[in-house]
Amino acid sequence: MQKGASTTTTSAASSQDGPAPRLPTEVCGRIIDHLSAGLDLNYLTLAGNPDLLALPSCALVCRDWYFHTWYHLRRRVHLRDRNDVLSLSRTLRERPRLRGVVQHVVISGQTSAERSVIQHLAMFAVMLAGRLPKLSVITIRDAEWTVGSMRMEDVGYLATFDLVHALNFFNVNVPSIAHLARLISALPGLRDMNCYDVECSQKQPVSPVSPPLNSAHLETLVVLGVAPAIQDLFVRISQASRLRALELGVDDSEGLTLPSGGSRSQTLLDASAASVEVLTLSMFLGSSVDSDKVDSTVERHLSLSRHESLRRLVIILYYPFNAWSWIPHIVSRIPSKHLIAISVLFWFRADHAADDLDGLVTMMEEDGILVRLDDILQAECFADIAPGGICLGFDNGKDWTPPEKLFGTESSFRERCNRWDELIRRKMPRCNGRGILITVYGFEERDNWNRNMGEIHEARKQQQAKTGVEVQQEDDTEHAPDTSG
Repeated sequence: MQKGASTTTTSAASSQDGPAPRLPTEVCGRIIDHLSAGLDLNYLTLAGNPDLLALPSCALVCRDWYFHTWYHLRRRVHLRDRNDVLSLSRTLRERPRLRGVVQHVVISGQTSAERSVIQHLAMFAVMLAGRLPKLSVITIRDAEWTVGSMRMEDVGYLATFDLVHALNFFNVNVPSIAHLARLISALPGLRDMNCYDVECSQKQPVSPVSPPLNSAHLETLVVLGVAPAIQDLFVRISQASRLRALELGVDDSEGLTLPSGGSRSQTLLDASAASVEVLTLSMFLGSSVDSDKVDSTVERHLSLSRHESLRRLVIILYYPFNAWSWIPHIVSRIPSKHLIAISVLFWFRADHAADDLDGLVTMMEEDGILVRLDDILQAECFADIAPGGICLGFDNGKDWTPPEKLFGTESSFRERCNRWDELIRRKMPRCNGRGILITVYGFEERDNWNRNMGEIHEARKQQQAKTGVEVQQEDDTEHAPDTSG
Protein backbone atom coordinates (compact mmCIF):
# COMPACT_ATOMS: atom_id res chain seq x y z
CA MET A 1 0.00 0.00 0.00
CA GLN A 2 2.67 2.44 0.98
CA LYS A 3 4.71 1.41 -2.03
CA GLY A 4 1.81 2.25 -4.32
CA ALA A 5 1.25 5.59 -2.60
CA SER A 6 4.90 6.44 -2.93
CA THR A 7 4.78 5.73 -6.66
CA THR A 8 1.75 7.93 -7.11
CA THR A 9 3.36 10.78 -5.23
CA THR A 10 6.53 10.48 -7.32
CA SER A 11 4.54 10.46 -10.57
CA ALA A 12 2.62 13.53 -9.55
CA ALA A 13 5.80 15.35 -8.68
CA SER A 14 7.35 14.37 -12.01
CA SER A 15 4.38 15.69 -13.95
CA GLN A 16 4.88 19.11 -12.38
CA ASP A 17 8.59 19.34 -13.23
CA GLY A 18 7.92 20.45 -16.80
CA PRO A 19 9.88 19.47 -19.93
CA ALA A 20 13.58 18.71 -19.66
CA PRO A 21 15.84 21.65 -20.59
CA ARG A 22 17.01 21.71 -24.19
CA LEU A 23 20.00 23.35 -25.82
CA PRO A 24 19.20 26.13 -28.28
CA THR A 25 19.14 24.96 -31.90
CA GLU A 26 22.07 27.25 -32.72
CA VAL A 27 24.25 25.55 -30.08
CA CYS A 28 23.30 22.10 -31.37
CA GLY A 29 24.26 23.23 -34.85
CA ARG A 30 27.64 24.38 -33.59
CA ILE A 31 28.23 20.94 -32.03
CA ILE A 32 27.46 19.21 -35.33
CA ASP A 33 29.64 21.69 -37.22
CA HIS A 34 32.51 20.92 -34.82
CA LEU A 35 32.17 17.17 -35.41
CA SER A 36 32.12 17.66 -39.16
CA ALA A 37 35.16 19.95 -39.06
CA GLY A 38 37.20 17.08 -37.61
CA LEU A 39 36.38 14.82 -40.56
CA ASP A 40 39.23 14.72 -43.09
CA LEU A 41 37.66 13.92 -46.46
CA ASN A 42 40.97 13.17 -48.15
CA TYR A 43 41.27 9.59 -46.91
CA LEU A 44 40.54 6.95 -49.53
CA THR A 45 38.26 5.11 -47.14
CA LEU A 46 36.31 6.50 -44.21
CA ALA A 47 34.75 3.21 -43.09
CA GLY A 48 34.98 3.03 -39.31
CA ASN A 49 36.18 6.63 -38.94
CA PRO A 50 34.88 7.77 -35.51
CA ASP A 51 34.08 11.29 -36.74
CA LEU A 52 32.05 9.90 -39.64
CA LEU A 53 30.23 7.43 -37.37
CA ALA A 54 29.23 10.27 -35.03
CA LEU A 55 27.42 12.26 -37.72
CA PRO A 56 24.74 9.65 -38.57
CA SER A 57 24.13 9.29 -34.83
CA CYS A 58 23.48 13.03 -34.68
CA ALA A 59 21.04 12.73 -37.57
CA LEU A 60 18.91 10.30 -35.52
CA VAL A 61 18.49 12.62 -32.52
CA CYS A 62 15.60 14.72 -33.83
CA ARG A 63 14.26 16.46 -36.92
CA ASP A 64 16.35 19.64 -36.45
CA TRP A 65 19.56 17.66 -35.99
CA TYR A 66 18.73 15.54 -39.02
CA PHE A 67 18.46 18.51 -41.37
CA HIS A 68 21.61 20.15 -40.00
CA THR A 69 23.57 16.90 -40.31
CA TRP A 70 22.21 16.11 -43.78
CA TYR A 71 24.44 18.67 -45.50
CA HIS A 72 27.57 17.65 -43.60
CA LEU A 73 27.08 14.03 -44.64
CA ARG A 74 27.01 15.16 -48.27
CA ARG A 75 30.36 16.89 -48.27
CA ARG A 76 31.56 13.56 -49.68
CA VAL A 77 29.28 11.99 -52.31
CA HIS A 78 29.64 8.45 -53.68
CA LEU A 79 28.35 7.80 -57.23
CA ARG A 80 28.15 4.09 -58.12
CA ASP A 81 26.01 4.25 -61.28
CA ARG A 82 24.05 6.50 -63.62
CA ASN A 83 21.06 6.62 -61.24
CA ASP A 84 23.28 8.11 -58.53
CA VAL A 85 24.38 10.85 -60.93
CA LEU A 86 20.76 11.59 -61.87
CA SER A 87 19.78 11.66 -58.20
CA LEU A 88 22.57 14.10 -57.35
CA SER A 89 21.63 16.33 -60.28
CA ARG A 90 18.00 16.39 -59.17
CA THR A 91 18.93 17.11 -55.54
CA LEU A 92 21.17 20.00 -56.61
CA ARG A 93 18.23 21.47 -58.48
CA GLU A 94 15.83 21.03 -55.54
CA ARG A 95 18.32 22.14 -52.85
CA PRO A 96 20.63 24.75 -54.38
CA ARG A 97 22.51 25.14 -51.08
CA LEU A 98 24.02 21.67 -51.67
CA ARG A 99 26.04 23.07 -54.59
CA GLY A 100 28.33 24.84 -52.15
CA VAL A 101 28.55 21.82 -49.81
CA VAL A 102 29.90 18.96 -51.94
CA GLN A 103 33.70 18.87 -51.72
CA HIS A 104 34.64 15.28 -52.58
CA VAL A 105 33.07 13.05 -55.24
CA VAL A 106 33.84 9.31 -55.39
CA ILE A 107 33.08 7.60 -58.70
CA SER A 108 33.22 3.81 -58.57
CA GLY A 109 31.81 0.58 -59.85
CA GLN A 110 28.87 -0.96 -58.03
CA THR A 111 30.85 -3.58 -56.09
CA SER A 112 33.47 -2.61 -53.54
CA ALA A 113 37.00 -3.93 -54.23
CA GLU A 114 35.94 -5.30 -57.64
CA ARG A 115 36.50 -3.41 -60.85
CA SER A 116 33.47 -2.75 -63.02
CA VAL A 117 32.79 -0.43 -65.95
CA ILE A 118 32.12 3.19 -64.98
CA GLN A 119 29.80 4.39 -67.74
CA HIS A 120 28.67 7.20 -65.43
CA LEU A 121 32.07 8.95 -65.40
CA ALA A 122 31.24 10.81 -68.62
CA MET A 123 27.70 11.44 -67.41
CA PHE A 124 29.08 13.04 -64.24
CA ALA A 125 31.45 15.29 -66.20
CA VAL A 126 28.81 16.49 -68.66
CA MET A 127 25.72 16.71 -66.42
CA LEU A 128 27.36 18.31 -63.38
CA ALA A 129 29.82 20.61 -65.13
CA GLY A 130 29.77 23.99 -63.39
CA ARG A 131 27.28 22.87 -60.74
CA LEU A 132 29.69 21.95 -57.93
CA PRO A 133 31.71 25.12 -57.35
CA LYS A 134 33.34 23.87 -54.11
CA LEU A 135 34.39 20.45 -55.40
CA SER A 136 38.06 19.94 -54.49
CA VAL A 137 38.69 16.17 -54.63
CA ILE A 138 37.73 13.54 -57.23
CA THR A 139 38.31 9.85 -56.49
CA ILE A 140 37.90 7.09 -59.07
CA ARG A 141 38.02 3.62 -57.53
CA ASP A 142 37.15 -0.03 -58.17
CA ALA A 143 36.73 0.88 -61.81
CA GLU A 144 37.25 -0.47 -65.30
CA TRP A 145 37.64 2.66 -67.41
CA THR A 146 37.06 1.47 -70.97
CA VAL A 147 37.70 3.41 -74.17
CA GLY A 148 33.99 3.68 -74.92
CA SER A 149 32.90 4.72 -71.44
CA MET A 150 34.15 8.29 -71.83
CA ARG A 151 34.92 10.16 -75.02
CA MET A 152 37.96 12.42 -75.13
CA GLU A 153 35.69 15.44 -75.71
CA ASP A 154 33.72 14.58 -72.56
CA VAL A 155 36.91 14.80 -70.49
CA GLY A 156 37.08 18.49 -71.32
CA TYR A 157 33.98 19.21 -69.21
CA LEU A 158 36.08 18.46 -66.10
CA ALA A 159 37.85 21.79 -66.64
CA THR A 160 34.80 23.50 -65.11
CA PHE A 161 35.80 22.02 -61.74
CA ASP A 162 38.59 24.53 -61.40
CA LEU A 163 38.99 24.13 -57.61
CA VAL A 164 39.75 20.40 -57.80
CA HIS A 165 43.24 20.09 -56.37
CA ALA A 166 43.38 16.31 -55.76
CA LEU A 167 42.75 13.37 -58.10
CA ASN A 168 42.79 9.85 -56.62
CA PHE A 169 42.85 6.53 -58.46
CA PHE A 170 42.38 3.37 -56.40
CA ASN A 171 42.09 -0.09 -57.96
CA VAL A 172 41.51 1.22 -61.49
CA ASN A 173 42.31 -0.04 -64.99
CA VAL A 174 42.78 2.87 -67.42
CA PRO A 175 42.36 2.37 -71.20
CA SER A 176 45.63 4.03 -72.24
CA ILE A 177 48.34 6.40 -71.10
CA ALA A 178 46.92 9.04 -73.45
CA HIS A 179 43.51 8.85 -71.73
CA LEU A 180 45.09 9.20 -68.30
CA ALA A 181 47.23 12.15 -69.39
CA ARG A 182 44.18 13.83 -70.94
CA LEU A 183 42.18 13.45 -67.72
CA ILE A 184 45.00 14.93 -65.65
CA SER A 185 45.34 17.83 -68.10
CA ALA A 186 41.64 18.64 -67.85
CA LEU A 187 41.88 19.74 -64.21
CA PRO A 188 43.52 23.19 -64.17
CA GLY A 189 43.89 23.40 -60.39
CA LEU A 190 45.38 19.92 -59.87
CA ARG A 191 48.11 19.84 -57.21
CA ASP A 192 47.89 16.31 -55.76
CA MET A 193 47.88 13.08 -57.79
CA ASN A 194 47.45 9.80 -55.92
CA CYS A 195 47.52 6.38 -57.62
CA TYR A 196 47.08 3.04 -55.85
CA ASP A 197 46.88 -0.25 -57.79
CA VAL A 198 46.41 1.26 -61.23
CA GLU A 199 46.81 -0.85 -64.37
CA CYS A 200 46.70 -0.01 -68.06
CA SER A 201 44.83 -1.94 -70.79
CA GLN A 202 47.32 -0.76 -73.41
CA LYS A 203 49.80 -3.65 -73.33
CA GLN A 204 51.87 -3.03 -76.46
CA PRO A 205 54.93 -0.75 -76.22
CA VAL A 206 53.71 2.74 -75.44
CA SER A 207 55.06 5.74 -77.32
CA PRO A 208 56.11 8.53 -74.96
CA VAL A 209 53.17 10.78 -74.15
CA SER A 210 53.81 14.44 -73.52
CA PRO A 211 53.34 15.33 -69.86
CA PRO A 212 50.00 17.00 -69.07
CA LEU A 213 49.90 20.77 -69.55
CA ASN A 214 49.38 21.34 -65.83
CA SER A 215 52.34 19.17 -64.77
CA ALA A 216 54.35 22.19 -63.64
CA HIS A 217 51.78 22.86 -60.87
CA LEU A 218 51.85 19.37 -59.38
CA GLU A 219 53.13 19.33 -55.78
CA THR A 220 52.25 15.88 -54.40
CA LEU A 221 52.48 12.49 -56.11
CA VAL A 222 51.63 9.03 -54.73
CA VAL A 223 52.65 6.02 -56.84
CA LEU A 224 51.87 2.61 -55.32
CA GLY A 225 51.39 -0.50 -57.42
CA VAL A 226 51.03 1.13 -60.84
CA ALA A 227 51.73 -0.28 -64.29
CA PRO A 228 55.24 0.41 -65.69
CA ALA A 229 53.87 2.64 -68.46
CA ILE A 230 52.01 4.74 -65.90
CA GLN A 231 55.13 5.09 -63.75
CA ASP A 232 57.04 6.22 -66.85
CA LEU A 233 54.42 8.94 -67.35
CA PHE A 234 54.94 10.07 -63.78
CA VAL A 235 58.68 10.27 -64.37
CA ARG A 236 58.05 12.77 -67.18
CA ILE A 237 55.55 14.65 -64.99
CA SER A 238 58.13 14.83 -62.19
CA GLN A 239 60.75 16.20 -64.56
CA ALA A 240 58.35 18.96 -65.61
CA SER A 241 57.19 19.86 -62.08
CA ARG A 242 58.56 20.87 -58.72
CA LEU A 243 57.21 18.08 -56.54
CA ARG A 244 57.30 18.81 -52.83
CA ALA A 245 56.04 15.41 -51.65
CA LEU A 246 56.43 11.95 -53.18
CA GLU A 247 55.19 8.59 -51.92
CA LEU A 248 56.64 5.63 -53.79
CA GLY A 249 55.69 1.98 -53.46
CA VAL A 250 58.47 -0.59 -53.74
CA ASP A 251 57.64 -4.27 -54.22
CA ASP A 252 59.04 -7.50 -55.63
CA SER A 253 57.85 -6.66 -59.17
CA GLU A 254 60.70 -4.16 -59.35
CA GLY A 255 63.18 -7.02 -59.78
CA LEU A 256 65.10 -6.03 -56.68
CA THR A 257 66.96 -9.32 -56.47
CA LEU A 258 68.25 -9.18 -60.03
CA PRO A 259 71.99 -8.42 -60.27
CA SER A 260 71.58 -5.69 -62.87
CA GLY A 261 69.07 -3.80 -64.95
CA GLY A 262 67.26 -0.50 -64.80
CA SER A 263 65.14 0.61 -61.90
CA ARG A 264 61.91 2.53 -62.36
CA SER A 265 61.91 3.41 -58.67
CA GLN A 266 65.35 5.01 -58.90
CA THR A 267 64.41 6.81 -62.11
CA LEU A 268 61.38 8.39 -60.43
CA LEU A 269 63.40 9.26 -57.32
CA ASP A 270 66.06 10.96 -59.43
CA ALA A 271 63.48 12.84 -61.52
CA SER A 272 62.06 14.51 -58.41
CA ALA A 273 65.22 14.69 -56.27
CA ALA A 274 65.92 18.40 -56.76
CA SER A 275 62.64 19.55 -55.21
CA VAL A 276 61.16 16.83 -53.00
CA GLU A 277 61.02 17.81 -49.33
CA VAL A 278 58.86 14.98 -47.98
CA LEU A 279 59.54 11.44 -49.22
CA THR A 280 57.59 8.32 -48.24
CA LEU A 281 58.83 4.84 -49.19
CA SER A 282 56.17 2.14 -48.80
CA MET A 283 57.96 -1.19 -48.98
CA PHE A 284 56.00 -4.36 -49.79
CA LEU A 285 58.73 -7.00 -49.98
CA GLY A 286 57.68 -10.63 -49.78
CA SER A 287 61.19 -11.95 -50.40
CA SER A 288 64.46 -11.03 -48.75
CA VAL A 289 67.81 -9.99 -50.21
CA ASP A 290 71.07 -11.58 -49.09
CA SER A 291 72.76 -9.40 -46.48
CA ASP A 292 75.88 -8.95 -48.61
CA LYS A 293 73.75 -7.60 -51.49
CA VAL A 294 71.57 -5.13 -49.57
CA ASP A 295 73.89 -2.16 -50.05
CA SER A 296 74.22 -2.62 -53.81
CA THR A 297 70.46 -3.19 -54.09
CA VAL A 298 69.73 0.07 -52.28
CA GLU A 299 72.27 1.90 -54.45
CA ARG A 300 70.57 0.63 -57.60
CA HIS A 301 66.93 1.09 -56.58
CA LEU A 302 66.56 3.47 -53.61
CA SER A 303 69.55 5.77 -53.43
CA LEU A 304 68.75 9.20 -51.99
CA SER A 305 72.18 10.63 -52.74
CA ARG A 306 70.67 13.44 -54.86
CA HIS A 307 67.98 14.51 -52.37
CA GLU A 308 69.61 17.66 -51.06
CA SER A 309 66.26 19.35 -50.32
CA LEU A 310 64.85 16.50 -48.24
CA ARG A 311 63.34 17.56 -44.93
CA ARG A 312 61.26 14.53 -43.91
CA LEU A 313 61.66 10.83 -44.71
CA VAL A 314 58.93 8.28 -43.93
CA ILE A 315 59.58 4.56 -44.44
CA ILE A 316 56.64 2.15 -44.12
CA LEU A 317 57.47 -1.53 -43.83
CA TYR A 318 54.79 -4.13 -44.47
CA TYR A 319 54.85 -7.62 -43.00
CA PRO A 320 57.13 -9.64 -43.09
CA PHE A 321 59.38 -6.53 -42.77
CA ASN A 322 62.07 -7.89 -45.10
CA ALA A 323 63.33 -4.37 -45.84
CA TRP A 324 64.16 -3.58 -42.19
CA SER A 325 67.85 -4.32 -42.81
CA TRP A 326 67.80 -1.79 -45.68
CA ILE A 327 67.09 1.21 -43.42
CA PRO A 328 70.70 2.04 -42.45
CA HIS A 329 71.77 1.82 -46.11
CA ILE A 330 68.97 4.19 -47.16
CA VAL A 331 69.51 6.71 -44.37
CA SER A 332 73.30 6.80 -44.71
CA ARG A 333 73.00 8.05 -48.31
CA ILE A 334 70.99 11.19 -47.44
CA PRO A 335 73.05 14.33 -48.17
CA SER A 336 70.46 16.91 -47.12
CA LYS A 337 71.36 19.27 -44.29
CA HIS A 338 67.72 20.35 -44.02
CA LEU A 339 66.47 17.01 -42.69
CA ILE A 340 64.35 17.38 -39.54
CA ALA A 341 62.54 14.04 -39.24
CA ILE A 342 62.76 10.34 -40.10
CA SER A 343 60.06 7.83 -39.25
CA VAL A 344 60.05 4.05 -39.67
CA LEU A 345 56.57 2.56 -39.35
CA PHE A 346 55.72 -1.13 -39.22
CA TRP A 347 52.34 -2.15 -40.64
CA PHE A 348 51.10 -5.21 -38.71
CA ARG A 349 48.50 -7.70 -39.88
CA ALA A 350 45.29 -6.81 -38.05
CA ASP A 351 44.59 -10.43 -37.06
CA HIS A 352 48.19 -11.21 -36.07
CA ALA A 353 49.29 -7.96 -34.40
CA ALA A 354 50.61 -9.55 -31.20
CA ASP A 355 52.62 -12.19 -33.06
CA ASP A 356 54.00 -9.61 -35.49
CA LEU A 357 55.15 -7.29 -32.71
CA ASP A 358 56.66 -10.09 -30.64
CA GLY A 359 58.59 -11.34 -33.67
CA LEU A 360 59.75 -7.82 -34.50
CA VAL A 361 61.05 -7.20 -30.98
CA THR A 362 62.98 -10.49 -31.08
CA MET A 363 64.47 -9.60 -34.47
CA MET A 364 65.50 -6.11 -33.33
CA GLU A 365 67.07 -7.49 -30.18
CA GLU A 366 69.38 -9.68 -32.25
CA ASP A 367 70.13 -7.97 -35.58
CA GLY A 368 72.02 -4.81 -34.53
CA ILE A 369 70.12 -2.53 -36.94
CA LEU A 370 69.06 -0.08 -34.22
CA VAL A 371 72.65 0.25 -33.04
CA ARG A 372 73.81 1.01 -36.60
CA LEU A 373 71.05 3.60 -37.01
CA ASP A 374 72.04 5.26 -33.75
CA ASP A 375 75.60 5.57 -35.01
CA ILE A 376 74.65 6.84 -38.49
CA LEU A 377 72.36 9.54 -37.08
CA GLN A 378 75.23 11.24 -35.27
CA ALA A 379 76.67 12.46 -38.60
CA GLU A 380 76.79 16.21 -39.22
CA CYS A 381 74.00 16.14 -41.81
CA PHE A 382 71.61 14.96 -39.07
CA ALA A 383 72.54 17.70 -36.61
CA ASP A 384 69.27 19.62 -37.16
CA ILE A 385 66.89 16.74 -36.48
CA ALA A 386 63.92 18.16 -34.55
CA PRO A 387 63.08 17.11 -30.98
CA GLY A 388 61.23 13.80 -31.33
CA GLY A 389 62.19 13.75 -35.01
CA ILE A 390 63.38 10.11 -35.07
CA CYS A 391 60.17 8.10 -34.82
CA LEU A 392 59.62 4.34 -34.72
CA GLY A 393 56.05 3.13 -34.57
CA PHE A 394 53.50 0.55 -35.58
CA ASP A 395 49.90 0.35 -36.76
CA ASN A 396 47.69 -2.01 -38.73
CA GLY A 397 47.52 0.54 -41.54
CA LYS A 398 44.12 -0.53 -42.88
CA ASP A 399 41.31 0.87 -40.78
CA TRP A 400 40.52 2.99 -37.74
CA THR A 401 40.68 0.20 -35.16
CA PRO A 402 42.35 1.47 -31.95
CA PRO A 403 45.69 -0.34 -31.57
CA GLU A 404 44.87 -1.76 -28.12
CA LYS A 405 41.98 -3.73 -29.64
CA LEU A 406 44.41 -5.56 -31.91
CA PHE A 407 46.17 -7.06 -28.89
CA GLY A 408 43.18 -8.48 -27.03
CA THR A 409 43.42 -6.48 -23.83
CA GLU A 410 44.63 -3.06 -22.75
CA SER A 411 47.19 -4.60 -20.40
CA SER A 412 48.61 -6.83 -23.13
CA PHE A 413 48.93 -3.86 -25.44
CA ARG A 414 50.64 -1.66 -22.83
CA GLU A 415 53.04 -4.41 -21.79
CA ARG A 416 54.18 -4.86 -25.38
CA CYS A 417 54.45 -1.10 -25.94
CA ASN A 418 56.68 -0.76 -22.87
CA ARG A 419 58.90 -3.61 -24.07
CA TRP A 420 59.16 -2.02 -27.55
CA ASP A 421 59.95 1.42 -26.12
CA GLU A 422 62.59 0.08 -23.71
CA LEU A 423 64.32 -1.87 -26.47
CA ILE A 424 64.53 1.07 -28.87
CA ARG A 425 65.83 3.52 -26.25
CA ARG A 426 68.37 1.00 -24.97
CA LYS A 427 69.68 0.26 -28.47
CA MET A 428 69.77 3.95 -29.52
CA PRO A 429 71.23 5.71 -26.45
CA ARG A 430 72.77 8.67 -28.29
CA CYS A 431 69.60 9.58 -30.17
CA ASN A 432 67.68 9.14 -26.92
CA GLY A 433 70.15 11.39 -25.10
CA ARG A 434 69.69 14.11 -27.72
CA GLY A 435 65.94 14.06 -27.16
CA ILE A 436 65.21 13.24 -30.80
CA LEU A 437 63.86 9.70 -30.28
CA ILE A 438 60.15 8.90 -29.98
CA THR A 439 57.90 5.85 -30.31
CA VAL A 440 54.27 5.95 -31.50
CA TYR A 441 51.48 3.41 -31.52
CA GLY A 442 48.46 3.51 -33.80
CA PHE A 443 46.89 6.03 -36.12
CA GLU A 444 46.16 8.82 -33.66
CA GLU A 445 49.70 9.08 -32.26
CA ARG A 446 51.18 8.74 -35.74
CA ASP A 447 48.90 11.46 -37.08
CA ASN A 448 49.83 13.79 -34.20
CA TRP A 449 53.52 13.18 -34.85
CA ASN A 450 53.10 13.94 -38.57
CA ARG A 451 51.23 17.13 -37.73
CA ASN A 452 53.92 18.26 -35.29
CA MET A 453 56.74 17.57 -37.74
CA GLY A 454 54.81 19.36 -40.49
CA GLU A 455 54.48 22.46 -38.29
CA ILE A 456 58.20 22.37 -37.47
CA HIS A 457 58.96 21.86 -41.17
CA GLU A 458 57.00 24.94 -42.22
CA ALA A 459 58.33 27.06 -39.33
CA ARG A 460 61.94 26.27 -40.23
CA LYS A 461 61.33 26.97 -43.91
CA GLN A 462 59.89 30.37 -43.07
CA GLN A 463 62.76 31.12 -40.72
CA GLN A 464 65.33 30.13 -43.34
CA ALA A 465 63.56 32.22 -45.96
CA LYS A 466 63.52 35.21 -43.60
CA THR A 467 67.18 34.72 -42.73
CA GLY A 468 68.03 34.46 -46.40
CA VAL A 469 66.30 37.78 -47.11
CA GLU A 470 68.12 39.44 -44.24
CA VAL A 471 71.48 38.11 -45.40
CA GLN A 472 70.73 39.26 -48.95
CA GLN A 473 69.77 42.73 -47.70
CA GLU A 474 73.02 42.97 -45.73
CA ASP A 475 74.97 41.82 -48.76
CA ASP A 476 73.19 44.35 -50.99
CA THR A 477 73.99 47.14 -48.52
CA GLU A 478 77.64 46.12 -48.31
CA HIS A 479 78.06 46.12 -52.08
CA ALA A 480 75.86 49.12 -52.89
CA PRO A 481 77.61 51.95 -54.74
CA ASP A 482 78.56 55.01 -52.74
CA THR A 483 76.01 57.71 -53.50
CA SER A 484 77.05 60.16 -50.78
CA GLY A 485 78.44 62.53 -53.40
